[in-house]
Amino acid sequence: MNTDRRRFGLALAGLAISGAAVSQTACAKKHEPLRIWAMGLEGEALGAIAGDFEAQNPAVPVRVQALPWGAAHEKLLTAFAADNLPDVIALGNTWVSEFAALGALEPLNTRLSRSSITPERWFDGARKSVTLDGQILGVPWYVDTRLLFYRTDLLQKAGFDEPANTWAGWDAQLAALSGARRGGKYGLLMPFAEYEPLVAFCLQADAPILIDSDTRGGFRQPGIRDSFAYAASLYQRGYAARLTHSEVTDVYSSFARGDFAFIITGPWNLAEFAKRLPANLQDRWATAPLPGPRGPGESSAGGGSLCIPRASKRKDSAFRFIEYLCDPQRQADFYKVTSDLPADRGAWLRTSLMRDRRSLTFFDQLNRTRPPPQVPEWERIANEMVAALERVVRGITTLDAALKGLDEFAWTLLAKRRAMLELKGVA
Repeated sequence: MNTDRRRFGLALAGLAISGAAVSQTACAKKHEPLRIWAMGLEGEALGAIAGDFEAQNPAVPVRVQALPWGAAHEKLLTAFAADNLPDVIALGNTWVSEFAALGALEPLNTRLSRSSITPERWFDGARKSVTLDGQILGVPWYVDTRLLFYRTDLLQKAGFDEPANTWAGWDAQLAALSGARRGGKYGLLMPFAEYEPLVAFCLQADAPILIDSDTRGGFRQPGIRDSFAYAASLYQRGYAARLTHSEVTDVYSSFARGDFAFIITGPWNLAEFAKRLPANLQDRWATAPLPGPRGPGESSAGGGSLCIPRASKRKDSAFRFIEYLCDPQRQADFYKVTSDLPADRGAWLRTSLMRDRRSLTFFDQLNRTRPPPQVPEWERIANEMVAALERVVRGITTLDAALKGLDEFAWTLLAKRRAMLELKGVA
């Protein structure tokens, strides 16, 4: 009898200890840090914001890890393979399709329908960048695109009040700003190896870059061929210098000297031009939308979005953190720290962006953007596009041969995508 009581008592003690351990484990999990990965300057700037979030949400500690852009892609893939992705990742928009193809991202449609985030205020290009097959896989955080920065004094000296909005009109301006008319200088800086300008020209075509559900290249379509031909002609007619990126040692000094009058670049240069150009040039530069074949042209939709990995065990807390970051006022504050343009158009009204003509041009252009093809292989295709353009310009191959080669390159690269879609069709 005493032995039975002793055994019963030990069993109760064991249950109590086990219950305490479970309680401690649950408590530890409850206060386990929310892991956030973000790249570059954005990742570095998140620390202070995370601290403010923690102050308002003491039960949700946050640990931010800033990844260098050069190592981020490999680290993300390695973490996915090891089932060790964080709870929130800030992905460049061209990477969203790759991680979607891996099945790594949580669809956010339902959460967004109940949240304070307003997708209707997102720029259309950003919204399309994170939406695949009707599933919203990220919340646009900041946006990026390319347009013209130009020297107003040089343009006026050549007899023009403002940049043209068509290719034909821009040609006339570039002709007046290039070659013998301007001491052998160039109208445009557009270095090889920067694929964004070429992609923007192709996005202005009335044909997609990839066709048949993005399973093969559409480079020999008339509209895409015209875009390639136009880009090549800028070099062939002497309007743009045939330079690689490494040969452009100091863009700002070259721009200040008037070595070129136009450059196609992004919003980070609003701050850089204001900081790096001499004082006597600060009222002699401006921005303008990209010209198009028949009027103001579209440009590429870039930027970064906040995504929740499907494997996260803390999706509710992760989305709460995303809601916090994407509040319009917080996006406006983030712009002041990083110069990243807000993805929420409502946030623009809370900054000086709408009162500055140079940044207001970006608002105009961002309302005319399209995402590049949403396939994991896109960046390899884009790099091959600009390599093919350089071969054409340098006379190594003809335009038609280059476009045929691009179609063949895309056909090989997209073989797995074709096979996967065929299997879905059979199913």
